[in-house]
Amino acid sequence: MIVCIAEKPSVARDIAEVLGAKVKKGGYFEGGGYQVTWTFGHFCTLKEPHDYTPAWKAWRLEDLPMIPAQFWHQAH
Repeated sequence: MIVCIAEKPSVARDIAEVLGAKVKKGGYFEGGGYQVTWTFGHFCTLKEPHDYTPAWKAWRLEDLPMIPAQFWHQAH
């Protein structure tokens, strides 16, 4: 079973439809080897540019694009 988590119910419905998870249960859709559920809002985001490189706290055109060697996330 693969679990997919969407940011809101409408997105979960769309994902479930594409994946063939057509059975609606209490708080999720199921079918085709998938369970699709949702949260209300983002539960993690990418860290801010200055968390990677202090010089990126003040944005300068010369620093663009700001692409760290590895992306990190933080929970909310």
